[in-house]
Order: sequence, then C-alpha cells, then structure tokens
Amino acid sequence: MRTKNVQETLDTADVWAVPESVIKRPDQYLRAGDSLISSANSWNLVGKCCLVPELSEPTTFGGFVTVLRADESRVDSAYLHRWFCSPWIQRAVRSFGRRTTSISNLDLKRCQRLPITLPPLIEQRRIAQVLDAADALRAKRRRVLHELGPLPRVLFAEMFDEGPRLNGAREPLGAVGEVVSGLTKGRRAPSGPLREVPYLAVSNVQDQRLANLATVKTIYASEREIERYRLLPGDLLLTEGGDPDKLGRGTLWRGELPLCLHQNHVFRVRIADEMPLAPAVLQHQVASLRGRAYFLRSAKQTTGIASINASQLKAFPVFTPPTNLQSVFIERLARFEKLRAATQAHLAHVDALFASLQHRAFAGEL
Repeated sequence: MRTKNVQETLDTADVWAVPESVIKRPDQYLRAGDSLISSANSWNLVGKCCLVPELSEPTTFGGFVTVLRADESRVDSAYLHRWFCSPWIQRAVRSFGRRTTSISNLDLKRCQRLPITLPPLIEQRRIAQVLDAADALRAKRRRVLHELGPLPRVLFAEMFDEGPRLNGAREPLGAVGEVVSGLTKGRRAPSGPLREVPYLAVSNVQDQRLANLATVKTIYASEREIERYRLLPGDLLLTEGGDPDKLGRGTLWRGELPLCLHQNHVFRVRIADEMPLAPAVLQHQVASLRGRAYFLRSAKQTTGIASINASQLKAFPVFTPPTNLQSVFIERLARFEKLRAATQAHLAHVDALFASLQHRAFAGEL
C-alpha cells in the first residue's frame, strides 16, 4: 500500500506487489483495524488516514505511509482511528509536519506525544459504534450525490442525443449566439477612470458548476470593458483548455454575483434573443459525448494539455430541438436540481451532527 491507496476508505484498485523476502518483521504486515496514515505528502494531505479492513492476502506498506496500531489491551482500534481522524487531531498533525520544498513529512515523535482520553474499553467501543453509525449515514448521502451526478447527461442523451431526433439541421454555434473571450490580466490599462470588479478565472469554471465564488479575484476595468464583458444570467461559460478529458468543461452563469467579468481563458457564449434555444439545452449539448468528441477532434494538443480557440468553438455544430421537448427537459432538470439541493442540505446537516458527536465523544460528553 502507498499514499495513493490512503483515501476515505482503503483504495485497493491500484496496488503494487513486492517479493515477500523484503518483509523483515511480522509487524510489517497490515492487520485489520490498523490506521494507515499518509506520512509524506503535500501539506494539506499529510496525516490523512483510513482504516484497514480484513484483507484477502498478506499486505505490507511503503515508505511514505505509516501505521497506527492499537494496543488492544488499552484502546479499541476503531476508537483510536476515530480519534486520529478528528479535525483537531488532523490540524495538530499537519502543524507538526516537517516541510521541504513541496512535501510535508509526519513528525512521528510529536504525534506519539499527543494526549488521548481513554475511557474503559467497553465505553470506547460504544463511542466508536455511535460514530460509525453517524458516519455511515454521511457516506450514504455522499453516495446518493455521486449517483445523482450523471443524471442530467443521461437525461439529455435519452431525449436529444440519440436516434432520429438528431436528423434536424445543425448550425455553427457562431450563428446561434455570440462567442467572446474575456479580459486579459496584466493588459495595458485603458485610459480613463477604472473600478475594481469581480473577475471569473478558469479555476472558477468547473464541469457543470461554479467554484470558489466567495474568494473570486478582482480586476480594474473601464466602464466600456465592464459593459462588454459583464456576465448575464443564461451565459454559457467554457474554458479554453486543460486536460483532454475536460475539454468543453463549462457551466451556466445564473447571476450568482451582481456584477462579474470573465478572464480571457474563459469563453462566454450568449445565445441571440431571437434563437429558440434554451441555454441549459446548449450547455448539455456541449457537455455531451458528441460535444466532447468534437472538441477532442478539433483541439490543439500538446503533452497532457489540449486547447480550443474561438474559431473552433464558433464552428461547433448546434442542434435546436423542438421547443416543447426543450421545455420538458428544463422542467425535469429543475426537479433534479431540487432533489440534489435537498440532498446537499441534508448532507450538510449530517456533517454538522457528526462534528458535534466527535467533539462530545472525545470530550467525555457522549
């Protein structure tokens, strides 16, 4: 097992094998109930840990992970794991790290001096069972969110991206709407008064969502630039490049901020008022398998990076479905978004409950 295998649960999808002769001591074999800890990683990941389950074959661990193993005469292994994974212990462990240029190393001696409250073993097991049950509920909610994720694409494919419905005319995207690249940071400032306004960067535009809007960057722009580059609800935002499998990555702007511009590496697509094409339908058409295939064919690719330009984006072939089918799709999409929002809200509630239980458990109040 390596650092890569230390995820929320032990990830055994990609493991290496070593000759058994390299194992010098019996304690170098992993045991069920061990906590496997990432001991050399980026600063925000050092100390990350997972519980080792029953394993089907003899298994050891590499040099950048460490095992926390319970003295079962004094501490329950599940209780010890829950304690080490608690937010305050994780913060302490990260603060102990010895940093090099880009790696932080776990300070084992300081970790071993961390105090832990040890109620009787029967009480430790009860606390661990309570936390396990609460965490299982969190895992179910996360699994539901994960399974909900692909549903809009599946719905779009079933309604528009298969069969005879695609036999209608296609038009280039440039004929359907306006394609604009945004403002360049560090450009020569225009003459006249400038004001500071929010500025959407590539990192903010994720696949089917916006990210980090609470800390969005700002840029000084003239009134003319603000008028030219300000985002309006219904604008489709697409990044110009990145990993090949993320070409065509983008999402809709829904007016999340009162005023916001966009970076030159983010394209804005605004459908013409007279066009009978809903922004959400265009969004999912671009993100569909057919859309991604178009970008992969058209993009300029270097080692690990692919990019599209405005001309290639404007040439994207757009299909305008019948308006009644678009309305059905949008109504179903709204129901999906309502379900996802409710699930996210419930997960946030369960997360808060779990954090409270953790605090009470290790403060002797549970």
